[in-house]
Amino acid sequence: MRPNWPSCPLSEKSQRFFDLLAIGRVSNLPTVWSNVITGFLVARCFHEAPESIGGELVLVALLLGSASCAYLFGTFLNDWKDACFDEQYRPERAIPSGRWSRRAIGGIALVFAILSIACLVPLSLSAAIVPLLGAALLTSIVCYTILHKKTPTAIIPMGLCRGLLYPLGFFSAASWSPGLAAQSLNPLPVIILMGLGSLVYVAGLTLAARYESGPTTGTVPRLSLRFLLFACLLTHIWWWISGSFDKPGGASPLLSALPALAAFVYWTARSLFILRRSVPEFVSRSLAGICLVDLLAFPGIAIMLQITSFPLMPSPALLPCLPLSCMVLSLVLQRVAPAT
Repeated sequence: MRPNWPSCPLSEKSQRFFDLLAIGRVSNLPTVWSNVITGFLVARCFHEAPESIGGELVLVALLLGSASCAYLFGTFLNDWKDACFDEQYRPERAIPSGRWSRRAIGGIALVFAILSIACLVPLSLSAAIVPLLGAALLTSIVCYTILHKKTPTAIIPMGLCRGLLYPLGFFSAASWSPGLAAQSLNPLPVIILMGLGSLVYVAGLTLAARYESGPTTGTVPRLSLRFLLFACLLTHIWWWISGSFDKPGGASPLLSALPALAAFVYWTARSLFILRRSVPEFVSRSLAGICLVDLLAFPGIAIMLQITSFPLMPSPALLPCLPLSCMVLSLVLQRVAPAT
């Protein structure tokens, strides 16, 4: 999907500003926030929240700041790395057109990497796994940047970039917890499988995106793509739909799941239909659909937070509004900056 920039000629400063928005793929930032918040809330299903609400808000702000800067590091590093490729296949982009120098874009990428690490420093004081996850995230970004024009296996580090956001949010929140909540379910398999579901979903998008531009020939492998996109239906709902905990009011977990399932299946099926005529539009829609992957877990999160009495959410029934609002914001921003 191409951005709806003003039809009249832009001034040089305005064009350079829009270039930064395009390089940063800022329309995808809300999906990053949705991933991190989902991991954070899953932690609060199993770990008690600290008494200080202010501390929780600081934790969320640091997590969102670190993940956002890591994402922007990846997008700017990608354009820096692909400058020679873009000269041949995408000469209208910022670096080949001469509006931004390759050195400047590389410098901005480095600044975002430093800021991402800096945001994690306060969170690292209480849990060694947090900086390890941050380092793994940045390493996955670098690996994808190096490999993505060379081999289809680059979809794995790209998927890891998303799959690691759940554990980053989860373990950061867990490290600030005074103790475990009274739950019989082990949270570790939950967050690992959710991360795996996110990994394979984004790997599918990345596989399709390889056919969007450049010298790649052939058609998108649709059977493999369908498997990768729909695997999250299992990884994101099994842990709470299994009946491993008591539901307030005796509500059926399957019934609670139906709206989220319907929204995800409809949006993804519609995106696959659009794939027949436009790979870029499919990728853009499916990137926004990452928030619907998160939404699959939210009925269970809402039920469990009612049990643990999470202080930041007096009405857990409103929780699904978080990923849905992030999705709407992502779609709105796609009209300003391209998603890919």
